[in-house]
Amino acid sequence: MGRKISLRDALASDPAPLRALPAWTNSELGTVNGVSVLHAGSGRLDGGWHRQTSDEFLVVLEGELKVEFEAGPLVAGPGEAILIAAGERHRAAVPEGCLLLSVEGAGMRRTDG
Repeated sequence: MGRKISLRDALASDPAPLRALPAWTNSELGTVNGVSVLHAGSGRLDGGWHRQTSDEFLVVLEGELKVEFEAGPLVAGPGEAILIAAGERHRAAVPEGCLLLSVEGAGMRRTDG
């Protein structure tokens, strides 16, 4: 049988969420077919420039997400998404109140850059 997941409940009840300054909380929700890891994120983030080893698909559920690339920024609101290619240098700016779902490769690693 399927499983219903409340993103806000998952973020609030995770005993060891992934955190980033200044106030970002990111919780792993599960895997799909052993390939993708799903994360829910909420709060405020002023991320640093980095790259990652997997494509990343960020779906905005509430609020606004801004991802800066070397070619310029992209902004997404509720019902919109931003696709980040593996190895593409970027950073995210997420104001307070944003709720998003991230789909990325299992075992993805981030590197400074």
